[in-house]
Amino acid sequence: MGCEKEKFKVIAAMIKASVVENAIQQSEYDFLCSVGSNLNIDTTLIDEYMKDEYIFVLPKNGARKVIGFYRKAALTNRKKKNSLKWIRGLYKKGPAMGLPSEAINFFL
Repeated sequence: MGCEKEKFKVIAAMIKASVVENAIQQSEYDFLCSVGSNLNIDTTLIDEYMKDEYIFVLPKNGARKVIGFYRKAALTNRKKKNSLKWIRGLYKKGPAMGLPSEAINFFL
């Protein structure tokens, strides 16, 4: 039992080391899942941990889109006083940047 906890701690540390702005690249996720399978850790356990820690898995070209969206949201939030207009504006800007609606909903 203790050995399984140590194996999971190794995977958790690898996940935390590869996270940038609450996101992880798809290739890194695939690598972590392969390391987890070599350690006999189920991928659902890795997925649950990432969901609990609010970590996104980004497609290969999606990282820049999400980071750009996040920066735009942070800049506009400083300027806007009405949060409802801010949210509506972000709902329009997100798809225009090529982001899936799931990522926008999770962010907002």
